[in-house]
Amino acid sequence: MKKWIWLVLFGCATVRADMLDALRAYDQQSYTEARQQFEALLPLGNELAAFNLGAMAYQGEGQDKDLVKAIAHFMLAVELQHPQAQELLRKLVATASEQQLELATQQYELLKQKLVITEPSENADNDIERPEPVKRVTPEYPKGALANGIFGYVKVRLLVNEQGEVTAVDTLDAYPEHTFEQATVRAVKRWRYEPSDKKHLLHVRLDYALHGGVQVSAVERVMEKHKLWQYAVAGAPQYQFALGTLLSLIDVQSANSFWYDPELPLAAQPDFSIYKDRASLKVDFNGFWGSAVVRVAKDGTITEQISAQLEEKSEITDLTGFKLRGKVETEVYRIARVSVDGVSKVVAMPSIRTSRSMSGIFWWEQAAKNGNLDAQRVMAAYDPQWENYLLGQQDAEVMAWAGTRLMLEGQHEQGMQFLEQAIAKHYEPAEMLKKQFNWHKTRKTPDERP
Repeated sequence: MKKWIWLVLFGCATVRADMLDALRAYDQQSYTEARQQFEALLPLGNELAAFNLGAMAYQGEGQDKDLVKAIAHFMLAVELQHPQAQELLRKLVATASEQQLELATQQYELLKQKLVITEPSENADNDIERPEPVKRVTPEYPKGALANGIFGYVKVRLLVNEQGEVTAVDTLDAYPEHTFEQATVRAVKRWRYEPSDKKHLLHVRLDYALHGGVQVSAVERVMEKHKLWQYAVAGAPQYQFALGTLLSLIDVQSANSFWYDPELPLAAQPDFSIYKDRASLKVDFNGFWGSAVVRVAKDGTITEQISAQLEEKSEITDLTGFKLRGKVETEVYRIARVSVDGVSKVVAMPSIRTSRSMSGIFWWEQAAKNGNLDAQRVMAAYDPQWENYLLGQQDAEVMAWAGTRLMLEGQHEQGMQFLEQAIAKHYEPAEMLKKQFNWHKTRKTPDERP
């Protein structure tokens, strides 16, 4: 019978990740090592690992043939949406007895209980009531990047104290690596925010581009030069991570909003037409606070409110029936209240329906599930599941910032424990973060001062 293992290998000695190690081990018929690698990826909700474990059990590779085990893993692969698992599961179920199917279902339930990562969840900024910046120092464009026309971005997380000073900052994500990070950190350390009655943990992104912004054509050239899309689709975690950063860059730079529809199939090739400029529509109504995705008729009338995230003070909860002004160029728009030059207003941006595979966070998630630590750390900033996973792995970076968040939420003992563990693992920002809370703890209140 034809071997079913989902195997993609290519010559790239610089890429190393658990999934590639597993596939290489399998290709070399080191089945025990391959199985161990796949099993390590299984708790991350990795559909490829589940599929391959099912195939190895059915084919008896490095083990006795086990129809029950194979069916259980294929059931999990179907649950995790592997594209070929459903058809193969149907064939195996047809050959199994009732007792085997019952045992397979029991094993499947046990496998599901081991999943640490299930459904992805979008996580908003850690601090909704964020202070307003009162001073922002523009970072110096690195000379080497300037001379070579290199563009990119850096996302940092920072701790702001009650006086509005940035007391700790570290890089969360950057493209390209080792280019703009130092300039960003130096500048952000000099920023100032409005004073408040508490500390704030913030995420801030700085974009670096020449000649008015990042050009989509330049991103296309980078992707083609390094074959990012081809290798990412093939399953290479490092390429998936790099592709995620580039798509995230042009997503944020684009004037359009994007609706990554899970009902659409994954794109075989990148669709850069989604970044074509489309005009925004004008909003005449007041009293709306928050954001919403709406469907709009050709005359500008909102016919459906697809989704919404509303603030408590919003006087309008359903936008259906309201009318937008301007040339309607797409079916769906994202309506949101934004601050422009200190003035708050509601805007309606084109929301382009496209495949999840055009989303940066989709590729970060794929890289994370395939064992890429950098991607896992980025995902931990968006999804509590990944944060919990890396806390379980005792990752120093995640422990330090999760500990800081817990301290801000009043969970001092657990938060300080994480900070101490991060310090013991020599994560430098952890020491600075701890000092901020130690100072706060020992500081006397006005009533306590002599």
